[in-house]
Amino acid sequence: MRIRMLGTMMLAALCLHGCASTASVGAGGATASRGPLQLFGADAKPRFEFYLACTSKTVNCEIVERAFDDWADWRHLSVHAVAPNDPAFSNGTPSATGDQARPYRVVVRYVPEMALSNSAMMSGGHGPPLVSYTATVHVFDSASGSLLKTQSFHDETVVDQAEGAANPYLNAQIRAFLGHLDPAYAKGGASS
Repeated sequence: MRIRMLGTMMLAALCLHGCASTASVGAGGATASRGPLQLFGADAKPRFEFYLACTSKTVNCEIVERAFDDWADWRHLSVHAVAPNDPAFSNGTPSATGDQARPYRVVVRYVPEMALSNSAMMSGGHGPPLVSYTATVHVFDSASGSLLKTQSFHDETVVDQAEGAANPYLNAQIRAFLGHLDPAYAKGGASS
């Protein structure tokens, strides 16, 4: 059984296209939209530096970082692993001088969790775990540090006990999340 909770976001609004077309990233919260951002060039190369902060009480973030690294390898960019309070998340903080060669800084706070499903907690028995994540994406101008766009995502999946370990579910959620950011990747740009 799959439950998808998208909250107040518009899923289709956040899209970092892997093609030469204009990439658009949906605005959220109080951030005003300034129109589409060209996050990939005409040659499909990324025009951004990518930062990832993973935190979890129940999931090993190394699993998450490996999945993001696979995407980054395919896209020929680096994942800068940072703490959730890193200055990369701060509005008004310019990127490091070397990172300003690309016009944008994309920063993701990814929080995966595993817990018992509500049905298992209500019955007091053992039930399949619930694998979930929340993620917030911020796009900053690399030179000025101005926040250009922000978007949040959330997904929950009840693990099918017959399937065994939760890692395939975690990886599937990460791949789906990256598919929202980079549709070319979702279309099979890298092996599943």
